[in-house]
Amino acid sequence: MEKRIKEVEPILHRQKCPACEYYTVYRAIPAGDKALDTCTYCGHQVAIAWHHEIKAVFKNTEKFLKNMEEMCPELKDLKNPGDHIKLD
Repeated sequence: MEKRIKEVEPILHRQKCPACEYYTVYRAIPAGDKALDTCTYCGHQVAIAWHHEIKAVFKNTEKFLKNMEEMCPELKDLKNPGDHIKLD
């Protein structure tokens, strides 16, 4: 019997990149107990611990950015990989 490996979809989420300092879309790709989290604008990567509550962490960040959209409506435009904005 062939062993099937469950493929995990990358998680797209918004955050500020510490390398390019743009707010952008990040792509987290799980690999075992770690994930590679990558800025889709500049390519900056960081390994993060992958645990059962990581989606909740991303959701909390998303709530924070959603609340910021009132003051910075440009954040609404961060929808696709590569989208980026600079906020002063």
